Amino acid sequence: MSRPLDIRLCHVVPPLAHTCDDTAHRALAHPRITEERWWRRVRLPLVTGRIGAESVAAGLARLALERWEGHALGEVMPALYAAGERPSILATPVWRLREPVGAEAAHEYLRDLFLTVLDRLPREAVDREADGTTAARVERAPTTMPRRTDVPEQDRPSPERPTRSYVHELETHLSSDDERRRAVAVRRVFSRMPETLDSLGESFGVTRERIRQIHKQIREDLRARLKGPEGAFTAAHLRSLTTALGTATPLKAFWNLDPGHRHLIPSLGLPVGEILLALLPEHRVAGDWIVTGASASLAERFSEELSRRIVLPLHEATALLLDGGVPSEHTGAWLETLPRTRIMDGHLVLWGRNLPDKAFAVLSLAGRPLHFDELVERVGGDFNESGFRERVHGDERIVRRDRRLFGLRSWGGREYLGLEETIRRELERAGGEMAVSDLVERITGWFDVTENSIRAMASGSAFARPAPGRVALPGTVPDHATAPYRPKRTVERTRRCFRCPDGVWWLRVDLNGEHLRGSGFPIPSGFAAWIGMRPGHRLPVRIGDRDSVAAWKNQPLMNSIRPLLLAEEARVGDHAFITLAEGRLLCRVHRHDPAPADPLAHALSLAGLPDPVSGTEGLTLLTRAVGLPEATAPDHLLAHLADRGDHDLLSALTPTD
Repeated sequence: MSRPLDIRLCHVVPPLAHTCDDTAHRALAHPRITEERWWRRVRLPLVTGRIGAESVAAGLARLALERWEGHALGEVMPALYAAGERPSILATPVWRLREPVGAEAAHEYLRDLFLTVLDRLPREAVDREADGTTAARVERAPTTMPRRTDVPEQDRPSPERPTRSYVHELETHLSSDDERRRAVAVRRVFSRMPETLDSLGESFGVTRERIRQIHKQIREDLRARLKGPEGAFTAAHLRSLTTALGTATPLKAFWNLDPGHRHLIPSLGLPVGEILLALLPEHRVAGDWIVTGASASLAERFSEELSRRIVLPLHEATALLLDGGVPSEHTGAWLETLPRTRIMDGHLVLWGRNLPDKAFAVLSLAGRPLHFDELVERVGGDFNESGFRERVHGDERIVRRDRRLFGLRSWGGREYLGLEETIRRELERAGGEMAVSDLVERITGWFDVTENSIRAMASGSAFARPAPGRVALPGTVPDHATAPYRPKRTVERTRRCFRCPDGVWWLRVDLNGEHLRGSGFPIPSGFAAWIGMRPGHRLPVRIGDRDSVAAWKNQPLMNSIRPLLLAEEARVGDHAFITLAEGRLLCRVHRHDPAPADPLAHALSLAGLPDPVSGTEGLTLLTRAVGLPEATAPDHLLAHLADRGDHDLLSALTPTD
């Protein structure tokens, strides 16, 4: 009997001897082989008899890509030299094979390459009738690689590849033993990011002019071959590609057009597809697409059409693309690449950069007014709804059709301006005065506003009441009804109001986060009346470098003082003291002291006064600050503070033991 061939996988693949056992096990493990480190201990013919050569080849391909990428192919499996593979491809590092086509295609190529050796070794077939053990008999494996129906024709190793095809033509023409010619082809002629002439020249110790000559010669040789019979298949394939690619096609689709595109040119380590992309006369790679110059004109046409119409039905957009030469199967993908557009409800929509533009697009698509909540949902994204509402209110293209209903101004219709402004507008149309019942009937017939809301607004300080059941614009009532406003509490009796030695009254505002974020805030009636405000009127105020107003509707309100707080570097908890002088709001900030050592000093700080020189002087300053004569007794001062409601000052002046 012949002796079984005693050869292990590590004998055929030397890098296994230096590879971690756990790493090798993860790549080569198979449920039908239970022996540990079988690649060193079990005869290779027995292994291929149990699990097949393909399983072993696939595991070796994984190891080569994961752990041996710096090895040349001939170092991974030296037997490939005897299998007839070209020395140029066997000298190529594994990483060079993976880089242009990706890991998956490189894995398939390496697996098939390793099979050219493993399939020529004998196999020991498994005898399944043995009693619980694995007996073996020697069988000679076929000497040629079996035909694989799952691998595209052009991707199979050279013994199975057709002898006449565009793949064969390119491989034959580009095969070269000239290292400089191969380098110029890979790194410049067929590269999407060509290396400079100077860099290549330095690599080989020649001038940039010599590299340019080699580059030119490669291109001229290719062009000449494509015009002759030796390049007929390639020329025909390029013509078919030009037709199939159209104006624009995804790069991924190009690789799937023909299996031969993924076949590697052994001498270059490049896939055929990269060669073809460089040879296409009209197309170029732009990102993830292959395009012609006409694609830019097509994009400009869409931009012009959308800027004019905002919304374009998809069937019209698709028709434009088909007319422009984009293949039908790629029209949807092409539309998704357009900048500042979105596909919604069967339409292509111009999607602006800011929220009002997006709201305008959503309304244009809907063709009808939308409730605010629906508008927010359709615009989508993470934004502050309050800020969104304000920005939509300020856009001239969009109008409120009701309290929470928005439409386009171009549609026409009655605009809702808010309840107060709506009442004011109707009073102006009625000559300045009308019955409240008539006002209610009109407004409820137009807008979603309750009768109680209308009556409450009409009875507020923004409007005059010339007679029971009637409402009028301010200024239409008799003079005695518009006498200067007298608050219930004068500024002297108003909490948090303090007078400086020059007689100017200041209001203390205890700052919180809303103040610092720019919110307006109510102010006491006594202080509001002192600075010149009265119910139903708006007082112009200059705050920092901008004009603003202080309005008195149901209560007096001061607009945002954030610019002044920023200038003072105010923080939450600080005390801001404000007053009005010649139409300009003044502000000074006192830092908050969380643990004051002296109660009187704390009280003076709350009143916006400096620390006293002595206790008596401090009380005198505080007495004058709340509007009392200097000779006021301390008990009278405390009673006055209690009447004003300044309980924080009382606590500071009457500390508990």
